[in-house]
Amino acid sequence: MKEKNSKLVIHNIFGEGVVLETRWDGTEARVKFLNGLNLWLPTKWLKPIKVKENSEINLDEISSKRILESFRMGIVPHQDIELFTFGRETEINVLKNGLENLRNGISDVCLIEGGYGSGKSHLLEYFRHLSLKEGFATTYCELHAQETPPFRPKKVYHELVYNLHFIKDNYDYSFRDILIEATKLKIDDHCFFTPVLNRVKELDNLDSKSEVFWQWIEGESTKEYATSKFSPYRVKGGQAIPALYDFSTAADFYCYIISGLSYIIRELKLGGLVIIIDEFEEITHIWNSELYMRGLNFMDGLIRVSLNDEKLRKINYSMAHNQVRPTPYSYKEPYIFLVIATTPLKDIKISPSIKNRINLRKFGVEDFELIFDKLLNVYKSAYRNFDIEKSLYNTILNASIENNYLELREFIKYAIEAFDWVRLKKF
Repeated sequence: MKEKNSKLVIHNIFGEGVVLETRWDGTEARVKFLNGLNLWLPTKWLKPIKVKENSEINLDEISSKRILESFRMGIVPHQDIELFTFGRETEINVLKNGLENLRNGISDVCLIEGGYGSGKSHLLEYFRHLSLKEGFATTYCELHAQETPPFRPKKVYHELVYNLHFIKDNYDYSFRDILIEATKLKIDDHCFFTPVLNRVKELDNLDSKSEVFWQWIEGESTKEYATSKFSPYRVKGGQAIPALYDFSTAADFYCYIISGLSYIIRELKLGGLVIIIDEFEEITHIWNSELYMRGLNFMDGLIRVSLNDEKLRKINYSMAHNQVRPTPYSYKEPYIFLVIATTPLKDIKISPSIKNRINLRKFGVEDFELIFDKLLNVYKSAYRNFDIEKSLYNTILNASIENNYLELREFIKYAIEAFDWVRLKKF
């Protein structure tokens, strides 16, 4: 039964929106977002926006002030990324072509290189939103030497499945939804997904043991915890499912799982799997030479799988393999568009087979002028009585460009802080 409702909420990906109605005793809500999306979402994914009693609700003003808080740190909030992307038509067309090829069943890789502050992460967030709006299953991982190091493929896998989303019929779905739908498919030759899907068919999602199972296969907990006879949440039948190995040589197994997931996604008519890897240069921060080589091997394996290297559909001992259960790196034909972003790499050789390479160009004066006007418009939306004289406008614009010509991030911070000084009568 649907209930009428009306309140402001925020979602961590799609931004602010208005709840139009709810259903299933309030557990799901249909939200109209500022970016144009109109989605049914679990209410637990939404946070209410607090508004003072008896005050006029103005979503534009609330959004503008929230955006400015991000601008003061030199970043563009990801839910507003489409409104603040300028001068990247060439780069965006390369990425759009990759999506179109994936829709046609062609797997590929794109490498984006640019210095710090050049807008790599901004472009990736734009692409992430574009991919979701185009209906692709899309996921994201930012490499980090401690949190998600490439020599720990289980951690990278966990981040990828945790961030996996796709939009269908105005609803936002996750990794779990994909596997539930995949139980309708015939997948009988994948060493991981075949037993996993057999177990998913039997799940009662209201049972606490089901949550233990999901956390295990998402790489958040261990098989030992889920299947031990001493565990109060023991998953029956879990012994037939391979463990998600913690060791670094398991790159073959995780690439095999990821490529299998892309095959499932394609069979479910979701176009393919879009994977975005940011901060690839973190691999250079690994000082242990053995771990460095294993991390590089995992990334190289993922790249070659995404490039549909047929040699990796069989066990290829020229690459690292775990000794517990060696697997091919690739399961059948993959359906992956892998996008990697990094600072310029000097000492690392990435597969020469990558044809799509984007070197982010530096912004020119005209680009900065356009960005400056957009920043000013947001500032005026947040502070309705704010205005700036033409001479002062030119002074701040020229100073922002002169002091931060090579750093987009610093340019944004400088401009917003200057507006703050004008508003507070300190300039």
